[in-house]
Amino acid sequence: QTVRETTLKMFDGLNNIEKVDTSKTKLLKTSMRLQFNEFFNHSTLHGVRYIAQSDRPLHERFMWFSFLSVGIVVTSIIIISLWEKFQTSPTITGLDTDFHSWDVQFPAITICPKRPTSDEKVWEYVTSVYDNNTDNERAETFFKFVNEVASFSYENVQMFKQFSDYDWLPKDNFKDLAYQVVYHCEDLLYDCTFKGELYNCCLGFEPVFTEYGFCYSFNAKHVVPDWPWMPENYSKANIEYVYETDNKLTITFNMDNVTKNPLKVRSICTMTRKTYIQLK
Repeated sequence: QTVRETTLKMFDGLNNIEKVDTSKTKLLKTSMRLQFNEFFNHSTLHGVRYIAQSDRPLHERFMWFSFLSVGIVVTSIIIISLWEKFQTSPTITGLDTDFHSWDVQFPAITICPKRPTSDEKVWEYVTSVYDNNTDNERAETFFKFVNEVASFSYENVQMFKQFSDYDWLPKDNFKDLAYQVVYHCEDLLYDCTFKGELYNCCLGFEPVFTEYGFCYSFNAKHVVPDWPWMPENYSKANIEYVYETDNKLTITFNMDNVTKNPLKVRSICTMTRKTYIQLK
């Protein structure tokens, strides 16, 4: 009898456990349903709260459920594709073709002749300083000195050591000396076009002294304010800008002038940020 009573108590305990589990499951389901209803009713996601509203027709709730499901699927696909793209190529480069007509300055272009001096002008300057009775060696030394001064750049700095023993050579006003013997703009450039239209070369290219020597710059802010052969009533060239309506963004010029320019170089400058052209 004792064994029988013990067995009955064990079965009664199992029955109680099943009853407790069943009540907890129902409580969990009820809690989940209430939580979802609470989330749907107060969610800021568009259309979600309509699914949980029991007063709405079933077909409308199904419609909102379908829209939400499609949105979740599409969003998931996009997220997965972006994640895969990030894994294969973390950097995504895009080209912005939109162009605004802001103050975009046309790049400055500087032309530097390899040999900026004219032998004819140098000899004219030498003969204007020394007469025919001057010693030939002295005249030739002065000729070389004038050439080096007018061609002064980082490349020929060491060349001035050879003149250190000649105390009679000029010690100042080197810029004025260079102006006497360098090529003028009209001796170098002609047939200029800017943005596809004819352009006066010497109204745009102005003298400037750079680390490459004596040069001519187009559209530069820092140039020589005046020079000996400056035309009367000349004013500094205006800064040119780039506009969306421009047909071309180029400046071209011709240097193949055999009668004036012995360099015989034809150059075409396209739009770059900063250009130095050294003519050989």
